[in-house]
Amino acid sequence: MQKFFALMRNATDIPELWEAFTGYFKLHHIDYLCLIHAPPPGAPDFGKVMITTVGYSSEFRRRYVDDKLYLDDPIPQHARRHPKPFRWSEIRSMRKLTPAQIAFLEEVDELGLGDGLAIPVFGPHGRNGYVGLALGHRSEDTSEELLHEFQAIAQMAHQRYCELLTTGIPESITLSPREKEVLEWVARGKSNSSISGILGISANTVDTHLRRAYEKLGVSDRTTAAIRGIGCGLINP
Repeated sequence: MQKFFALMRNATDIPELWEAFTGYFKLHHIDYLCLIHAPPPGAPDFGKVMITTVGYSSEFRRRYVDDKLYLDDPIPQHARRHPKPFRWSEIRSMRKLTPAQIAFLEEVDELGLGDGLAIPVFGPHGRNGYVGLALGHRSEDTSEELLHEFQAIAQMAHQRYCELLTTGIPESITLSPREKEVLEWVARGKSNSSISGILGISANTVDTHLRRAYEKLGVSDRTTAAIRGIGCGLINP
């Protein structure tokens, strides 16, 4: 495992990282993988869902990605709110499913992949994601120790992915120290008058800093400004 940690840590671009990541799971005879990353609200790349698969047919991938079949997949949806990995087979007992979600799971069952592992992964500023591994015939004999190792590899890969991804995203927004300070208090739910008392400046000055932040962030209200600031990593309330 340490070998693959080093390969992922030293990867200089996303394709190199992907090669190291998939190489690890090939050694463990994992032939079907799915990775999903949805940038958080406020991030410069918000709305650009990244989905990568291995092993699945081109037709199923096309439908899953282009036809947005992933919106009917309850497993990654649940993983975003779940603190630890879980088996695919557990999803029916973990949440109430819609008819569309049930139909999706039935279609996946017909692929004959067997049970799988859903791994939630976590990144900076809400850049969380999902890694799905089809365990196939080895579902029953996979030890808890190995499943924990899978989780560690997935988390390491996602963190490195976030590093490489955000390095390539141009970020032209720059807030002054005072604008950041005001916006952080806005994100904590404080009013302009409260921020005025906290920072020892007038309410008019608070309003001026906030409006300058609005202009730089391309927003027109305090809630959207706070979300955008957090998503861009400009503030950390």
